Amino acid sequence: MERNLSSRDDDALHSLSASSSSYDAIYNLLHYHERGNGLTINGKPSYSLEEAGAQITRDNVSWNGANVFGKSANLTFKFLQSARATPDGDTGFVKFNAAQISQAKLALQSWADVANITFTEVTGNQSANVTFGNYTRDSSGRLDYGSQAYAYLPGSGSASGSTWYNYNVDNIRSPDTMEYGRQTLTHEIGHALGLNHPGDYNAGVGNPSYSDVTYAEDTRQFSIMSYWSEKNTGGDFKGHYAAGPMLDDIEAIQRLYGANMSTRTGDTIYGFHSNTDRDFYTATSSSKALIFSVWDAGGNDTFDFSGYSNNQRINLNEGAFSDVGGLKGNISIAHGVTIENAIGGSGNDVLIGNDANNTLQGGAGDDILYGGGGADRLYGGSGKDTFVYTEVSDSSVNAPDWILDFQTGVDKIDLSAFNTGHNLHFVNQFSGSGGEVMLNWDASSNVSNLYLNLDNNTSAEFLVKIVGQVSQTADFVV
Repeated sequence: MERNLSSRDDDALHSLSASSSSYDAIYNLLHYHERGNGLTINGKPSYSLEEAGAQITRDNVSWNGANVFGKSANLTFKFLQSARATPDGDTGFVKFNAAQISQAKLALQSWADVANITFTEVTGNQSANVTFGNYTRDSSGRLDYGSQAYAYLPGSGSASGSTWYNYNVDNIRSPDTMEYGRQTLTHEIGHALGLNHPGDYNAGVGNPSYSDVTYAEDTRQFSIMSYWSEKNTGGDFKGHYAAGPMLDDIEAIQRLYGANMSTRTGDTIYGFHSNTDRDFYTATSSSKALIFSVWDAGGNDTFDFSGYSNNQRINLNEGAFSDVGGLKGNISIAHGVTIENAIGGSGNDVLIGNDANNTLQGGAGDDILYGGGGADRLYGGSGKDTFVYTEVSDSSVNAPDWILDFQTGVDKIDLSAFNTGHNLHFVNQFSGSGGEVMLNWDASSNVSNLYLNLDNNTSAEFLVKIVGQVSQTADFVV
């Protein structure tokens, strides 16, 4: 699929979803917001991430010229101090106030973080690539309460790169993160860098709606350049708005300017206890909403959503969406990004890893953990937790998973996926018959070893190591 989910036999997984609630939860999250590949959603074609990125940059213009892709740019920006009128003839100029300046700089930084763009502020008579100014009256001189803001694509004209904002609008005068004013700044800067709306619509031209979109994913869940609510694609931001580029915007801006591979190359934490120094990646309390698509160039990184009590669904695969902090589809991971670790909260969470060596921590609540490929370290936390496996590559003999806080008689290990084509049964030693499961406990180390042999030989292909003594009769779903 488009999102490069960790390799697995999805058909086998789906065939078992009705017999195991844990598998049902895993399957549904793995296929959450599937896209492209000939799908039709809401009566519209579904675009892959690459198709959406090309659509949002369909004019193929940047500050490097027309039809130049993947080339870095060193740009300037300026907060205008005066103007007779906007290029559209709006008047009543007002210069940016302190709150607008602060939020505009944060919005600029969010674009520079994901693409090879630098921004340098200029003043006085110096010209700039991107400019900021407010207006209060329309071209006829009347107070303007209709339009919110607009901007111009890169080019050689005097209007190119200029962004304009209606000072009569409260959230334009006083923008803040997770609110519409900050989203508007990031949206208009996107235009000034070369991004279009995902569809051929514009404010003030007709009466466009989601029914006019070119492709299904034209919503604010996927792109900050969209006009349309995330609810059209099954998301729910509970009245909050994104502050930085979203999944498809990152793909689009990197198409024009290349990816910024120096952004967050260390061990980065997103959410609670964040060290990103970015407001929209940081949760300071359980009431702080998060909406973001993460771009991260390296390191051993963590999604920490431990401060929320909601039931959460967290998927660490690139291109995947997660439901975090009571919102739906509010967190996504950009193409090419690996997040290694996830920490759930006190609700009943579902955590899915990727092909890296993940550390997944469920926290309190009855959690479902699926590490996927790699040698994973799994902590269910308190509550009745289920550790799910779907194929032998999820935990190989040479690189096994470790379940580090298993509670016998409380937690479960779900192996029912292996019953597809096999009749799983426990044995004391392998006989060469497929479908054999062997469980032993090393008293000296207090570690249980769970082996599977599915290949009709006497060697195990699958191994999970569990701290503590595990019960063959009480602790498995097969």
